[in-house]
Amino acid sequence: MRNKLLSASIFTLIAFIFVWSCKHEPEEMAGPDPPTPQPCDTLNLTYIADVYPIFDQYCVFCHGGATPEGGIDLTNYEVVALLTQSGQLLGAINHDPGYSPMPKDADKLSFCQIRTIAIWANDTIFPQPGNPCDPDTVYFEKDLLPLLQSSCAQPGCHDAITMQDGVRLTDYNSVIQTADVDPFDPEGSKIYKVVTEDEPQDRMPPPPANPWPQENIDMLYKWISQGAQNLFCDEEECDTSDVSYTLPVSGIIQKHCLGCHNDNSLLGGLSLEGYDKVVTIASDGRLLGTVKHEAGYPAMPKNSSKLSDCKILQLEIWTQNGTPQ
Repeated sequence: MRNKLLSASIFTLIAFIFVWSCKHEPEEMAGPDPPTPQPCDTLNLTYIADVYPIFDQYCVFCHGGATPEGGIDLTNYEVVALLTQSGQLLGAINHDPGYSPMPKDADKLSFCQIRTIAIWANDTIFPQPGNPCDPDTVYFEKDLLPLLQSSCAQPGCHDAITMQDGVRLTDYNSVIQTADVDPFDPEGSKIYKVVTEDEPQDRMPPPPANPWPQENIDMLYKWISQGAQNLFCDEEECDTSDVSYTLPVSGIIQKHCLGCHNDNSLLGGLSLEGYDKVVTIASDGRLLGTVKHEAGYPAMPKNSSKLSDCKILQLEIWTQNGTPQ
C-alpha cells in the first residue's frame, strides 16, 4: 500500500512539473521583444518639410512630371490644396469608401504619415478662389517655372533624373530645396548668381546655350526679392483679338520653347529663334501638333506641363489667320 501511495505521489509531481514547464517557457525560448514604435512628431508641421516629402516618396512617381496620372500633379501646390479642400486627399490615403485607395497597388501609408497629412490639412488656411493676378507680382508656376523648365530642367542637366550637382529645377519644392534660394536676398541666392555670372564656364545655362535674357534675370530677381513664394492667381480671360507674332506668340515661344530651341542649342535640330523659323513649323503643322500633344508628334514643352488652353488657342488662331507678324 505504501509503495502505491509513493508511486502516485511521484507521478503527480512529474505531471505538475510538466504542466508548469509548458506554461512557463525559459527566457531563451521566448521570442524577441516587439520593436518600440517610433514617436510621431506632429508639432510645427509645414508643407515643405513634412508633407511634401511623403508625396515625393510615395506619390510623385505617378502624379508628377509632364503627364501625371489622372491629370493630378502633386508637385503643384494648388492641385494639392484643391484635393485637400475637397476631401479627396484624405479619402484616398485613408482608403475610405468611395475613394480610390492610394498609393495605388502599394501598402497603405503608415499611421504617422496619414496623421501628419491630416493635421497639416486641418491646420492650414488655403487661399480662397477669385484671386486676380497682380502685374507687379511674380507667380512661380505661371511666370518663372516655364523659364526654368525650358532652359534648365532638361535631360542631362537639372531634370528629375539627372539632377546635376544635386539641383532639380522641375517644380517649386525642388527649386527651394536644392537650388540654394535665399528668400528676399537675390544676391545671396546661388540660383541668381549663376544666371548672372560673367565667366562662361560658371554661367547657367552653360555654353553653347544662350545666357538668360535680362527680362528673365529681372523676373528671377523680383521673385526672390518678394520672398520666393509659390503664389497663385486666377488667369485673366483669354484674349484672342488681334493675335500676332509680336503679341502674344513670341512671348509664348520665349517662355516655353526658346530655352531648348535656339540657334546655340538646337534640341532636335530645331531653332525657334525669330519669326521666320517659328512660321516654318507653324505652316507645316508641327507647332500645333506638338503643343496639342497630337498623335505622331513629340509632346511639347518637353518635361513640363502642357500649355494652357488659352495659349494653345492663341497659337491656333495665329496659324489659321496666316501667321501675322
